[in-house]
Amino acid sequence: MNEVRRKHRGKKRGKSKNKEFMDAALDAFIRDQSLQKWHEVDGLRAGAEIDTIQALKSSSEFLAKGPYREIWQRWWRQEVIDQKQGANEILFAQIENAVLGAVLEEREERKRYPDSLLEDSFEYKELIARQMEHLLFEAGGEIEEEI
Repeated sequence: MNEVRRKHRGKKRGKSKNKEFMDAALDAFIRDQSLQKWHEVDGLRAGAEIDTIQALKSSSEFLAKGPYREIWQRWWRQEVIDQKQGANEILFAQIENAVLGAVLEEREERKRYPDSLLEDSFEYKELIARQMEHLLFEAGGEIEEEI
């Protein structure tokens, strides 16, 4: 009886750990996408020497999002362009809100097509690969120290 309980508990913990990892990965993906858009806007402001509003409008195409482009454009317009612009911290929060809304809506839309999950997209896999490489690099340093 105790063995059955242990196996059952272990499976729950495993599923819980997987969910925690997936939630953390999704959060990291949202943060990564937000930072990319922030850098794009900031680069336009500095490099093209245009004002913030123009930089935000220039960053609203989302061509790489393919069939989900309209979702991203709508969230960008609603959460960033149509909002009052303030300090950089406020602008980044607006960008992050737009990305969060767009990612979650895109994810729901993709669930209708099982062969097109967000987690299977190039951008998502690229982020996971970069993070895993970073973790392995850090772990490699720790392993060398122990030897």
